[in-house]
Amino acid sequence: MHKPSSHPSEPQNGYVLAFTIILIMGVTAISLGTLFNSKTGKMSASNYKNKLRNFLAADGMVTLLTQEILNGNGAKYIDLTRYGTINGHVWVGLGGITVKNLQDAMAANPTPGMYVTSNYLGKQVSFDNYGTKWFGYVIPPVTGNYTFFVRSDDAGSFYLSSDTSKNLSGKAPICSLATWVYDWPSSGSGVSAPQSLVGGNRYYFEFLVKEGTGFDIGQMGWDGPNQFSERPISGRYISQYPSDPEWNGAYAVGSLPVRYQVTGNGKDVFNINTEAITTKQGNPKDTIFRTPLKQSISLMGTAPPPSPTLDLPVIYYDYKSDRSNPEFNQIASNGVKTGMVNATLTNFVSTDAAYFGRPSIGKPTRSGAYIPNRSCGLNMWFKEWVTVNNVYRYADFGNCAVTDWRATGDAWFNVKRKGYLTLTLNPSQGKNTYVFSRMGNYDTGIPETSFRGDPSEFFPLDAFGKDPADATNPDNHNFSFCMEMHTTFTHQSGLIFEFTGDDDAWTFVNNKLEIDLGGIHSADNRMLMLDNLNLTYGQTYNFDFFQCERNQNHSSTRIATNIKMQAPVGEPVANWRRDYGSME
Repeated sequence: MHKPSSHPSEPQNGYVLAFTIILIMGVTAISLGTLFNSKTGKMSASNYKNKLRNFLAADGMVTLLTQEILNGNGAKYIDLTRYGTINGHVWVGLGGITVKNLQDAMAANPTPGMYVTSNYLGKQVSFDNYGTKWFGYVIPPVTGNYTFFVRSDDAGSFYLSSDTSKNLSGKAPICSLATWVYDWPSSGSGVSAPQSLVGGNRYYFEFLVKEGTGFDIGQMGWDGPNQFSERPISGRYISQYPSDPEWNGAYAVGSLPVRYQVTGNGKDVFNINTEAITTKQGNPKDTIFRTPLKQSISLMGTAPPPSPTLDLPVIYYDYKSDRSNPEFNQIASNGVKTGMVNATLTNFVSTDAAYFGRPSIGKPTRSGAYIPNRSCGLNMWFKEWVTVNNVYRYADFGNCAVTDWRATGDAWFNVKRKGYLTLTLNPSQGKNTYVFSRMGNYDTGIPETSFRGDPSEFFPLDAFGKDPADATNPDNHNFSFCMEMHTTFTHQSGLIFEFTGDDDAWTFVNNKLEIDLGGIHSADNRMLMLDNLNLTYGQTYNFDFFQCERNQNHSSTRIATNIKMQAPVGEPVANWRRDYGSME
């Protein structure tokens, strides 16, 4: 039997071929790998050089800004454009005073009746029987624990997500109020447990407020690290959007553009964000590398602790409640009126100016749109007085009809008095916040019958004699008076001024009307956020406040502010509540 011959050389040749191919492939791979590694090494070196260059540029800008802050110039770098807003959906004609009433309405009809916005967290909508859902993103300035505070009329609940997610299903509010609270609470359900938040991150929130009738307010405040505190949370730290980075314009550091952002978050605390950018040559919109750096600068301890009180000079103008001044003490003129005074002050040089530490002081003047067609009236409410035949009249009364405008004096009754309004540091209303509060029996509407020392209502002139008791003045207080205050302040981030009371109240900042709350009305509220006024940080401005009490049966005033208003140098320190004798 013939066997097929064996050819051992064939498989050997096959192995050799396979080995040769593998060898060639291996050599090729080694060669390609060598070339690739060489290229990668060059790219890595280039990347490192660019990143290092970016870092040095960004760090250089941080160093420059840090030195500026240490030199006391940091305020001028704070970016005022970073002032956000949030949206509000309002369900109108809604009965009840609980958040559940609002939630039921939202579920039954998801379409709100009104759309509003706010540049701080919560604001008045100013009518009755509604519910508001405020929503957006809160942005903590630095990493740390934050405590949230709610005040509302009537009920309010604040929900906070752990990130930008809008899914709050099943979440309980972190703080809430079942009934109205005017002052910011310091304990209880209106104060949240500490929330650990990362600086610069955004956290979705919803704030539900249900208002019934009467006064209405719904706001959120917070305290954070490094004495950071806001009442309410300002637009600097809220946004409608999950991401909207805002920067100052780019500055060249060497050949690199560097963007920076400086924010103030508390007393003498600054955040510095810088970002150096490398872009493709010829295409500045095509970013290759972006190197962000963040730094926080705290100057805490360099400034003295806040004074326990602010003693601010004021002047009172006293009128008789006999309705002899038809433009002042009117009978049928209830409700807030805007546009009564002109939008800027008219400055006068007078003996009063020195009392306020100024060469001249501004006085409000009657707007041409003000309805009563008289030549005097409101123009004279805060002017000098003279006595003619035992009747007090304005210094320029010759231009006025005596029957139209005068103030009649009597044995106890002097027309103009100098005094002080004492605001007391009240950290429960916000760190570094000063409060003067004489709010009357607002919750019950029951008139007070005592006068001096009464902690509830604002009757600064009772010690000088009360108006005659009659049908229009059952409390027998000294009603019908005006008060003016002139001071100065140095602008910084996060300043607020809040007024609640009756009747007229006009606030001017830098000679411009910023709170216009005229008319004879029950206690009403206005909030002024000075970051909205386009003022320059570090610059000193005039602050002028005017209020008139023109009608019985209540008189109330509440001022809350973190503005370090400055009393005139050399003026004696007095206390309105204990020292009536300081008035002239």
